[in-house]
Amino acid sequence: MFYAHIVAQSAHRDRPSRRKGTKSFIFNEEFTDAQLPYKVGMRRILGLFYLAAALVYADTPAKQLYDTGIQQTREGKLAVARTTLQVLVDSYPKDPLALAAKGAIDATLLFEEGQARAKAGKYETARVAFETLIAVYPENPLAERAKSALEAIAGKGNEKRPIVKAMEFRDVPAVPVEQIRAAMEAREVRLSVGQPYRSRDMQQAKVALQEILAENGAANMRIEAQKRAMRPNAVEVIFTVEKPHGSLLRQPWRLATPWHRARPAADADSTGI
Repeated sequence: MFYAHIVAQSAHRDRPSRRKGTKSFIFNEEFTDAQLPYKVGMRRILGLFYLAAALVYADTPAKQLYDTGIQQTREGKLAVARTTLQVLVDSYPKDPLALAAKGAIDATLLFEEGQARAKAGKYETARVAFETLIAVYPENPLAERAKSALEAIAGKGNEKRPIVKAMEFRDVPAVPVEQIRAAMEAREVRLSVGQPYRSRDMQQAKVALQEILAENGAANMRIEAQKRAMRPNAVEVIFTVEKPHGSLLRQPWRLATPWHRARPAADADSTGI
């Protein structure tokens, strides 16, 4: 139909003209009546070119399945969308869209997992599911819905959690504390003053502190993290930086010092009796 339409237009425009010359549709030059067959041929070639382009960029079956699955996802028909996308993966495993279809399936599973966790009151794990979806599949239609779900459960589940009242960094070598705080904020470390305390956030902060120290020339530092309860319903988090065990082994007298200090005192007591 597309080709027939192009040819019909060409025939209509290429009727013999009584004028001395006719302007070219392609080259914007004048043709004499004797050159009209050449003009018609050029337009037919152009029509064939358009037809070939249309065939090349036409939707393949895999593309149609993918678009259908994404549209079903957008409409909230997640189970149906998974079925459609799985058909794509099974039928066209070598198509480039097969990998995208697998990601779209994973996104629907993450979203449903987050919904189920939130409904069960497990807000922390629900946040993890929604945040993972947003981070890994930001182009998926469910990413915006995941953001809305995060806003809906914001603050829930934190009512009984203690609040981080203070964070202290002890024995930190050659890195100002304010620089550490700024670097942790840049890394989006969840453990911070004024936020609910979670044990897993403590571990994340330890890893971030190790990375910050390594970037500033203090690699392989051992970090001890502890919390101290404060009233009312608050905690103080303390990070203590310790030197690697290797530095102690290079100075073995430090390990023996407590024993040597205790031994003479015991001998003095025995002689006094």
